[in-house]
Order: sequence, then structure tokens, then C-alpha cells
Amino acid sequence: MKVYELTKDNLVECSFKDFIHSTDKQFWLIINTDELEENIDYFNFSYQTVYDCVRNDDDTPKLDAYDNYSFGIINIIEIKNFFKSYELDFYLTKNSLIFVSKYDLEIIDNILLAVSEKGTLNISLDKILYLLFDKMTIKDYDLLSNLENEIFEVEEDVIEGKTKDYITDIVSLKKKILFLKKQYEPLLDVIEDLYENENEMLNQNSIAYFKIIFNRIERLNNKVKNLSDYTTQVRESYQAQIEINTNNTMKIFTVLTAIFYPLSLIVGWYGMNFVNMPEITWKYGYIFVICLSISVVAFGFFLFKKKKWL
Repeated sequence: MKVYELTKDNLVECSFKDFIHSTDKQFWLIINTDELEENIDYFNFSYQTVYDCVRNDDDTPKLDAYDNYSFGIINIIEIKNFFKSYELDFYLTKNSLIFVSKYDLEIIDNILLAVSEKGTLNISLDKILYLLFDKMTIKDYDLLSNLENEIFEVEEDVIEGKTKDYITDIVSLKKKILFLKKQYEPLLDVIEDLYENENEMLNQNSIAYFKIIFNRIERLNNKVKNLSDYTTQVRESYQAQIEINTNNTMKIFTVLTAIFYPLSLIVGWYGMNFVNMPEITWKYGYIFVICLSISVVAFGFFLFKKKKWL
């Protein structure tokens, strides 16, 4: 457990007892789920919110507003492992901001570093919460740009007609986009509920910060939608390319069949069991059939080449 008292321009680390015995100061607490359960009687939070914190990380981002506090759930995306996210829960009261997580999250260290480096004047609970959303989304533009480059590379290969099964790549891209979509859409609702400030946990002067975050996440969400459409177009292009290749293959087989079909007619003709066939006893009959077959094939190739069917 880490407890910080908010002063005018900095954070001062203190003890949990200082937090308990104080009534007029503001504190930022970083605790794990076990510490939350141990002090549940003191915090006096809804059992449902505690249950949401303790259970497995499968919660959708949300914000619940109570009379004396707001409870939120967000997921921090692990950039190095695309499909991995870590749940971070928070309680916002008039005099405290409590982060609850089962993990040691790097984003919390980044917030502490930002406060200490910038020497933020008049730091408040609202600004710390703003920094949380700021840090968790600021790098997502790079994430989406990299994802867009992946889609472009697949599209480029498809257009060039490279022989590879791109279905696996396209499905993987779709999964990534769907993962991001599931993160951003509920996160928009969380930020919107925050700046609507129904229970007045936020200072009115801080609401503008959360509108900025809302606009950022909305742009990210729109970018994800565009990437989804882009991926669909690439998939359709790939399917069209497959159909073109299949049609070309069938066209070649059809042309070859048309060229060599007359040979089957010649074979059938001379395979008939008639006694009085003129060429059977002819000295040059065999050579004649060979030359005739070659001529038919050559004429067929010439004709189809002239018609640009080959």
C-alpha cells in the first residue's frame, strides 16, 4: 500500500493511519485487492464494487456513481502483448482517490514521475485521475499507426498478387481491431459519465480536462472503425484476387481443352472398326495423322493467341 498526501504542488508519502485520522486533507492511495478487503469496514464501499475489484480481470470498463463516491473500472492495454490488458479500479471521493489493482502497473509509476518532474501546481485528485486517462491513451496513436501499417503491408502484397494465404493475417488484424473496439467504446461512456459529474465528485474547473480526454478517445474509436473498414476492404480485395486467379486457371484449362479436343475427335475417328478405311492401307497414313494432329494444335494456339485468350 502506498499513501500520498496532496499538498499544493506535490505529493508527500505518508501512512494509512495519517489518511484515517485526517478529515480535511486529500489523499491518493494505491492498494491491492487484499488490502481493500482488509479495510472494507473503514472504506464502507458497496460490496458489489469490492466484488468487482476482487474477481477475475474480465470486467468491461464502467463508472458507477454513488452518493458519496464514484467507482470506475478501466483496462490498461499491454502494448508489448497486444491482446493482454490489466484491470485497474478506482474510487473517487471528496477527499481521496483510491487505485485498486492486483498488479504493479507501470502507468502508476508514470503518473508519479509526471507529477514529480513537472512540479504540477495546485495538484488535485481530479488531475491525478486525468493523468491516468492521459497516460493510458497517449501512446495509442502509435499503436493504431502500427496497426494501419500492418494492414497496408497485407494490402500491398495482395495487390502485387503474391502467393500466400492471407486469411490468417486478416483474421489476426480483425481480432486486434475488435479488441481495441471493446476497450474504447465502454471507455467513452466512463469518461462521459465522469464529466457529467452527477454526484459532484469532480471540481467544476476540472471537467474541461475530461472533455479533452473524451474527444481523444472518440478520435481513437473512430480511427479503429476506419481500420475495421480498411481491413474489410483488404479482405474483399484478397477474395477478389483469389477469384481472378481461379478464373485465370479455369480459363487456361478451358483453352487447352478446346485446343486438344479435336485430337480426341481424330483418335475417335481412326479408332472406328471399319475394314474399308482409305488411310488404313495408305503408306503415309500414320505420318499424315501425326502432321494433321500437330497442325490442329498449332492452329488452335495461333487462334487463341490472336484472340488474346492465352
